[in-house]
Amino acid sequence: MRARIARVNSWGAEIAAGSDREPAVCAAFASLTASVTEDLGPDRVVDTLSSECARLLPIDSTEVFLPGLELERYPAVAEEGPALESFETGNDIAVHDLSAEVSRWPGYVARITGKGYAAVSALPLRAMDETFGSIAFLSAETAVLSVEDRRLGRALADVATLCLLQQRELRHYRTLSEQLQTALDSRVVIEQAKGVLAERAGIDVGTAFHRLRSFARSSNRKLSEVARGVVEGTLDTRKLLRRRNR
Repeated sequence: MRARIARVNSWGAEIAAGSDREPAVCAAFASLTASVTEDLGPDRVVDTLSSECARLLPIDSTEVFLPGLELERYPAVAEEGPALESFETGNDIAVHDLSAEVSRWPGYVARITGKGYAAVSALPLRAMDETFGSIAFLSAETAVLSVEDRRLGRALADVATLCLLQQRELRHYRTLSEQLQTALDSRVVIEQAKGVLAERAGIDVGTAFHRLRSFARSSNRKLSEVARGVVEGTLDTRKLLRRRNR
């Protein structure tokens, strides 16, 4: 479980109140999508989502909940509260006075009110049928976000979710590509080693392969490692061939 808390500044409060909001909203969406095109990683998406929501909405902080996502800089948060409940149920949650919810989330209420927050609104981070996490908007005043502000918060959250999912897909295909390239490289070096052994021992390539494999098994080494030793000359092929001719 990971969270991020970001403070709003006075300039952000002015934007949230309505001054120059439209260009600021456009810039926020551009910043979020740039995190994918520039391959900046999930931490950057969370940073951008938190800072832009705090800048554009009449709130004091944000808390982003992303269970199961590997992030580098975010501390663990208590396993209760509106962000967790929104994630588990897939529903929006709005609490205008946290002090009235002590029995519902005792640890969370104590932690958040202790930091000076009095109200919270939480939205699930969803893409199609998958709930990826949630975001909570924290306020020092006992009030919830307006319909318009919640709509903007939802739009930012949706874009951030798509960015995170896109990054996850890119990481998956990058890993798959690296695995396939490794397998191809291994296959190439094995074929080269078979040719080297066949030429030196005067045997066919099928027999050469069996001798490579037998030596790898008996020495508890990877076949590709043995093959590379043959090709690069770091493995004594006479020793390898003698083992088969005993």
